Amino acid sequence: MTVANARAAVLLLFCALATACSTPPRWRAEDKPTEADVAHLLGAEQSEGLSRHLRASEVPAIPVRTRFRPCCAFGSDLRVRLGSMPIPGYFVGNVLGPGDVRGHSYDSGVIRVGPSGDASGLVHREPNGLVYTCRGGFIDTAHVRDVADWTIYIATQIASQLERGAVIELPDEGGARRIVLASVEPELLAQLGRRQVSLPLAQWAAFQMSVWHEIATWYGWSTVDAFPETASAFSPEDLYSNLLGARIAAAIASSRTARSEFLYNRSVDEWLAKSLAHLGAVPAPLGREALEAVDGLWWDSSRRLPDKSLVLRRNFDIGDPVAPWLVPPERMSPALRAACGPAPEPVAIRNPPLVGKSQCGELIRVEIEAEDGILANPAFAGESVISSRDFETVVREIAQQNRREFGPGSDRPQIRFRPQAASRGGRP
Repeated sequence: MTVANARAAVLLLFCALATACSTPPRWRAEDKPTEADVAHLLGAEQSEGLSRHLRASEVPAIPVRTRFRPCCAFGSDLRVRLGSMPIPGYFVGNVLGPGDVRGHSYDSGVIRVGPSGDASGLVHREPNGLVYTCRGGFIDTAHVRDVADWTIYIATQIASQLERGAVIELPDEGGARRIVLASVEPELLAQLGRRQVSLPLAQWAAFQMSVWHEIATWYGWSTVDAFPETASAFSPEDLYSNLLGARIAAAIASSRTARSEFLYNRSVDEWLAKSLAHLGAVPAPLGREALEAVDGLWWDSSRRLPDKSLVLRRNFDIGDPVAPWLVPPERMSPALRAACGPAPEPVAIRNPPLVGKSQCGELIRVEIEAEDGILANPAFAGESVISSRDFETVVREIAQQNRREFGPGSDRPQIRFRPQAASRGGRP
């Protein structure tokens, strides 16, 4: 490095640190003991109206998310075209190892999506990509982060409005979105506490929002009009990564480490790293081997983004629990087999279906006033408002469309077939 380059690097580092230090956190909840807390500490009874449960006044005011994390298409060293024009020499290398994932920032992304659909603003760059895990399959860290951020935001909105119910308006995505929360019975709130009622509902709603994202992209919606996202709709790792993000955010809130933006960001780093370790994350070179092992089975390296046929198999399992897709043992390289074992046991993730004895879907739902281009599809049967209660039927229809296009078994990881779309006639 030359002296000039060294000086420039030091200056950039100084500016970055100065900016980071001068940027105030977007939320910080008061965490001081109240008079009621002290009274309880000194022996006052719950019957006197004092509770150790989280109070509405203690819920942090977290701002709504407005940014988009543009990652990650399924595959390795993906090539790109713009319209019909291939972009030579450009590859999307999106494979990470377990040590590459720290640096979470709430509502991070490279573009800001406004209410009218405009996009602007370069901001914090997180290290996002695909990490292969022996027991959880491929993990898309951008999906994990997105749904974790949505979960923590929704949880605070719910927790402060449980008694009266609420309509929580959200930024558009394939249409105007909102979350409708019914009022919660005082007896249930007194029994479980505000935190234990809010978190299952927030996890459930955030996962349903992630399902809608997959539905909308399948039917042609994209963050940037010039670059369709159909290739990534319901790709093998999406739903599992989404639910992992919701569970991580709930764990953070349960451990009371979302009281400030700084605590939350560092907690996501820690929980994501520990989760990947528990699932058996492998180094990036082995992650690339895992992707190469399913080339021609789950994806087609001869295709360019944003070709829909880049992804040959899609995971439509929106039920409970959500199980991961693992590289079939017969396709594992010797190094991957040595790291994971000959038959690793998958770890399925549950999405809490109940709050007390009530179904989450009875207390909260996601609604979308979808764009006309989406509503024109037969799956919506002329409906003007789509609800999370409709998602199972809609996803079933999408799975049927996918089988017609890519062949029987294209919604399962290991059934052998070779659809027309998977023809490997050489790189275009």
